[in-house]
Amino acid sequence: MSEGKTVNSDVAALAHKFKRSISMAKPHLVNALSVKDAKTIRQWEDEGRDNLTERSRMYSSTRDSQPPSDGGSERSMQSLYCEPLSSCNAQYAITLLRDRFGVDSQICDNMKQRMHLTTPITVELKRQDDKGLTVADVQGIRKGLLREAGCLGLMKQLEGTGKMDADSVKDLNMSESAVAFFKNIYYGECPEIMTGEDPTYKDLRKVVRTTNSKLFVNATANEHFSVRDWFTSRGIQPRPVYTCSLVSNSDLLLGQGPNGGHGGTGLYATDKGDKDKKGKENLNQNLTRMTSHIRELWMSGSDINQRIFHRVNRDEEVLGFLVGLKQMKVGVVIALGFPRSYNMLNVKTMIYGKNGYADTDLFSKPGMRSVQKMDECYKRNTARDFFNYFGARDGDDGLPWRDLGGGVRKCQIEDFELTSRLLKTLKNEAGWPMDIYELHVSWSDGCLCSSIKEEMDLKVINIRTWDQSPSMLVADQVSELVDTVLDVDPENCFVFIHCAGGIGRTGNLAYGLSEIMCGDVPKDPLKKLEWFRSFRPGCIQTPEQLVDGMTLSNMILEDMVDRCDK
Repeated sequence: MSEGKTVNSDVAALAHKFKRSISMAKPHLVNALSVKDAKTIRQWEDEGRDNLTERSRMYSSTRDSQPPSDGGSERSMQSLYCEPLSSCNAQYAITLLRDRFGVDSQICDNMKQRMHLTTPITVELKRQDDKGLTVADVQGIRKGLLREAGCLGLMKQLEGTGKMDADSVKDLNMSESAVAFFKNIYYGECPEIMTGEDPTYKDLRKVVRTTNSKLFVNATANEHFSVRDWFTSRGIQPRPVYTCSLVSNSDLLLGQGPNGGHGGTGLYATDKGDKDKKGKENLNQNLTRMTSHIRELWMSGSDINQRIFHRVNRDEEVLGFLVGLKQMKVGVVIALGFPRSYNMLNVKTMIYGKNGYADTDLFSKPGMRSVQKMDECYKRNTARDFFNYFGARDGDDGLPWRDLGGGVRKCQIEDFELTSRLLKTLKNEAGWPMDIYELHVSWSDGCLCSSIKEEMDLKVINIRTWDQSPSMLVADQVSELVDTVLDVDPENCFVFIHCAGGIGRTGNLAYGLSEIMCGDVPKDPLKKLEWFRSFRPGCIQTPEQLVDGMTLSNMILEDMVDRCDK
């Protein structure tokens, strides 16, 4: 079986499983770095982190007792890292707090100045009415989507006829697909959770309204514009080609979760020639896996477990994902989404599906014709976002997790043993949980005569957020994120953020965390998104996620300032 491909029969699955069991030599299970990459990493670990510590002492409240060896270097450091609006100030503060030093008041003042860049959004968000949206509000949102999709001319043509009913679409010179798009989206039923007064979704309604507030100024044209105006003017964004992306000069990785693109990679070699060629894969190969999804993502756990080739595809995807995390020295994973099917409102289209996601077309596809169509999994309007690799109790993918009590669960997948412990749960105003787990993974690496035990420890934060939706975190959840960054293992310092596709919800959270994890982040909140998209195309899929990202940036900096003042 070639790397990254799925199997399609029981015979192929058994052959693949047997081949992997007798060919798991150490160089192939865990990819090795090239000599050049290894040297770069050693240089960073030996010198870069020492330099950070030295700069920490320089800017701590005790720096007078830690004189620098070179006064000129101190002045250059101050000129580079004390620029008031630079994101490097927060990075310095993080390093100082890790080293248990005090933080200079100048750095705190600089962080406050940067925080003020997004304060207008937070003020506007608090000011907004949380009452239900009107039909005109919903239609305005859908007009923005038509503009983003390049259909604004069609919208103007329709408005020019003076008729806004569904039948007037027939009078337009439009393709059949454009007519279907227009009728299904623009004339879709207005969702009750947005037009009603349900207090559960009041924060979501406020975020939606904030996207329409004209807070930004185009000085050249002397006009004001909203986040939605700007966002939809950028057009439909390209999707990423690769499963995972690294934000330059940071420890931040963005990507898709275990639902495709991870399976089989680095777990086995097909023949001796393959061993010689791929025995020392470098870090770059983890960043160049082609993105994809496997069909088991849309299948219930019982249907997956009925056939061995479905089980192998699912299991190899989960194991490939975990091994990739070890290869990339990941210590923290932030998973945005659900390890089970769920009901959701599509915030981008304002459509709430009332039928199950598994329709006649899905069941007619190869490999899906024998599934149990009445399974509860298929009755919800959205499939799971990723497989349940961290042991959530409500996962519906059929992985054999078993309860041991005290929040501890175990799972055996081939020769990998996964142990999960639920530490705590924090909820936002909508009741959406943030679950914090400790995940320990162990497996035997090597052949029968020379087996070596490999281990990996991860902190996994699962934030239950709908696809296309903002996260809307509250203060204690934000504080937990900052704690996580402060406590990250220096040996496994990368933070991997994922959702289903690794762009919308992932971009939303990364936008906020970049304030304390990335250097040279643009000052302009809108240019900051363009900067992110240069690393991960398509980052942030809705105006609501962009507003939430700005709010999260503000909350994280506020949390940092509070820590420094204590």
